[in-house]
Amino acid sequence: MDEIRKDIYRGKKNNILMAYKQTKGRGRRNNRWTSSLGNLFISIKLNTYNKSKGYILNYITAIVIYDTISYYLKENDNIIIKWPNDILINNRKIAGILIESVSKGKKIIDFNLGIGINLKFAPENIKYKTTSLMNEGVNKISRKNILTKIISLFNYWERVLKDNNSKFIIDCWMKRSIPLNSEIRVRENNKIFKGIYKGIDLDGSIKVMNNNKIGKFHSLEIIE
Repeated sequence: MDEIRKDIYRGKKNNILMAYKQTKGRGRRNNRWTSSLGNLFISIKLNTYNKSKGYILNYITAIVIYDTISYYLKENDNIIIKWPNDILINNRKIAGILIESVSKGKKIIDFNLGIGINLKFAPENIKYKTTSLMNEGVNKISRKNILTKIISLFNYWERVLKDNNSKFIIDCWMKRSIPLNSEIRVRENNKIFKGIYKGIDLDGSIKVMNNNKIGKFHSLEIIE
């Protein structure tokens, strides 16, 4: 993510960088992303997407990574997208997404996506459970093939977005996430509370019922 911000990549269309290993891998809120050799670490600069709908990019990216993993685990129906940007298999994290915008004045000129997928190794000794494609029974793993799949899916969803079909995208995301009316524990601004998941609004916010009132949140984190 730091590398793809450099001037050498500025002005070029939809760059993709891949690292075999990272020394400063990070996730949301500057959390450390363990970067073992053999897993997939990519950064993508997207500058052909509709900038006015930047919030929808989080949903598209999650769908792309979910569908990529699902392609290799055709018989596993326990894959979910956990708000806002994690992919889980049987409640074990297999992939994470980081999205950063680049602005010039008040105008967004680029979106940079950071994507990490555990292909061969699941990090240990961290605060949450993890898994990898290999742990889930996928023995033949090609980073090149997985990257090709990701690119193909991004191209498809860019065409969907150009048709202004935000509702369709959000509905597709919701079908891959937890069921509506699930009880969840969430964190917002270091405050933890329980609520009932009520879906995703068209403005990109998550809706949670708490004390019989439905609130809309953009920076919420689901704990479980």
